[in-house]
Amino acid sequence: MTKLPLFYRFLIMIGLIVSLSLLAACGAEAETEPTPILPPPNVNVSDGGVAGGTTVAPTLAPGQVISGTAVPGVEIRPQPTPTLTATAIPMITPVTNPPVQAVTGGSLPPASRDLLFIADGAFKRWNHRSGQIDILLPGPVPADRVRENTSHWNPVVGDVTDFSVSADGKRAAIARLTASEVVTRTNPVDNTQHAIVGPQHELWFMDLVSGEGWRIVPRVDNLRSVALSPDGQHVGFVGASLNGNYGVDAAGQPIYHVYFLATGGGSPGPVVDVAACQTFCRELAWHPDNTLLAWNDQAAVWLRNLAGKEPEKLLLNRPFDPAVSSSDEATVYSPIAWAGNGRYLLLWKGVWEGGNRAVFDVPTRTVVDVPDTFVYVNEFPTEVMWMPDHRLFVLRSETGSGTFQPRAELWRFQPEQNSVIMEESVLLSAENVGAAGQQYLEDGRFAYVLFAQDALVPAAGAYHLTSFNETPERVNASPPLPFVPGAASAAWSRDGYGVIMVSSFDTHVYYGVADGDYLYDLTAVLGAEPHAYHWQPEIVVP
Repeated sequence: MTKLPLFYRFLIMIGLIVSLSLLAACGAEAETEPTPILPPPNVNVSDGGVAGGTTVAPTLAPGQVISGTAVPGVEIRPQPTPTLTATAIPMITPVTNPPVQAVTGGSLPPASRDLLFIADGAFKRWNHRSGQIDILLPGPVPADRVRENTSHWNPVVGDVTDFSVSADGKRAAIARLTASEVVTRTNPVDNTQHAIVGPQHELWFMDLVSGEGWRIVPRVDNLRSVALSPDGQHVGFVGASLNGNYGVDAAGQPIYHVYFLATGGGSPGPVVDVAACQTFCRELAWHPDNTLLAWNDQAAVWLRNLAGKEPEKLLLNRPFDPAVSSSDEATVYSPIAWAGNGRYLLLWKGVWEGGNRAVFDVPTRTVVDVPDTFVYVNEFPTEVMWMPDHRLFVLRSETGSGTFQPRAELWRFQPEQNSVIMEESVLLSAENVGAAGQQYLEDGRFAYVLFAQDALVPAAGAYHLTSFNETPERVNASPPLPFVPGAASAAWSRDGYGVIMVSSFDTHVYYGVADGDYLYDLTAVLGAEPHAYHWQPEIVVP
């Protein structure tokens, strides 16, 4: 395959990353130094937000043949995935352009859960009870957010740039940009000087029930990522320093560190410097038991017990080094999410261009690729998520022939065989449509959205799927959009009541309720540059 010039590949990848970040993965203005109050007590949280007693989608019947396996050391070539169950053609009603109502004010459409997101540089909430948008942590004055070049997505000083929510939905850690200074660094290799933007952030901890917030870390230089533990008791983050006195490597780049601290209900404990990173460290993944934190740098994937002194090396990385290796040999793993059993870790396996997903078994140190999950510059990247029974729900669209035929699959890691085995597969549509917005629902069903370029394609729409043996139910429409990388994304509420559909091609945000062909256009009411949508679970307050 002929590779695109580096410049164009870079632009396309930036677009794809921005689109994916729209998902990933919110009224009174908070005071600068509010008086702390004690947060509400914890409640029991089921794995993945799934209600207890839920019936899981059926697996293979006894004696049924398994037809897909990934084994360590065996090269996996993309190919059409066989259907293990009878293909179910969705029940659909052909429509023309779906009816769309533009929401410009007043009460928002009906919703069953709150939706957290970032817009106008603020941390916001679509409050489903009041039907209004709450500003939980404000951004800068709107006039200060005007950019000379609107094509740039770089944040403005005062913007909320990231947030992470506890498993019960009651607490959040939030990052806000406080300064963006140009720093001149000298490359010690050739003594050349480079002007680099040096951002500074502050970290906030918020009780989403009461709306109270506390600033828990006043300064983090070059913040890279933030992750709140599932129980909301600790927050991990990546940055270069806490006071501006950070070291640089041989190329004059900042040396990053992994930090964590106890949130303390707004009265935080001391910040712990966990480890210095080799070249970079980005992704953080909290273990379900809240005591283990995984991350990666260029050298390895690491694991740190909060009670321990030193991190443990889980898996070696092989970064590209032109002096000793070719680009084809470069492999850098980074954590995505733990399975509910706390034994398996879903990884991103990054190669020179693109990457795929893999499963890492911590006790045996075995890593196995999930077949056909490669992503580079795709119109509809393959989506992978854990289910409560530790299987993988895979939603894919690629056929390898330039067209799309969406398929849903269930895979299980078999530690006895050191392999990943496909248990179920179903063709979601025989038409040229792309799938996005996978979600395993609280009641054991599945949800997704099928997008088409033409509104006359009858299969396009939002769907519920009860099991792989039953016919998918089309519950609403989807907007037509061009098939280009990063054009479409979707996010379902965990109860399957509503879905956010984002068309980044024309920068519109649609909302559909699972009751028919009727969409709401929310673009005018969410605010400027809305992104990072997070549907809340049902919040129970004793």
